[in-house]
Amino acid sequence: MEDVGIEIPVLDLEKGIEFYETVFGWTFDRERMPKQGWATINGSIGISIFQTEKIRPKGLNIGFRVDNIDETLKKVTSNKGKVIKEKFYYENFGSVAVIQDCFGTELSLTSESA
Repeated sequence: MEDVGIEIPVLDLEKGIEFYETVFGWTFDRERMPKQGWATINGSIGISIFQTEKIRPKGLNIGFRVDNIDETLKKVTSNKGKVIKEKFYYENFGSVAVIQDCFGTELSLTSESA
């Protein structure tokens, strides 16, 4: 699993994948995440392209891999951060949670463990 994940919202999945493959030379794996495109850059950065109805003002979503999401969520809240979306399981990917840091910046946490 990649150490850092970047999620890019697009209004048209196929057009978005074509754009990023052409511009950056990335190859998206549709088997790993059939409803998204997934590319691994330099072995440690994951790029996900996902289709959405509307592009939110925040744009990109950045995710960090952690060993234990539950322990990390405790550290987030004890350091004046917030849990925006509690831990959930994403098929073929692992566990995910969404947080805000102490300044309000939204980030995702990912873990291979449940």
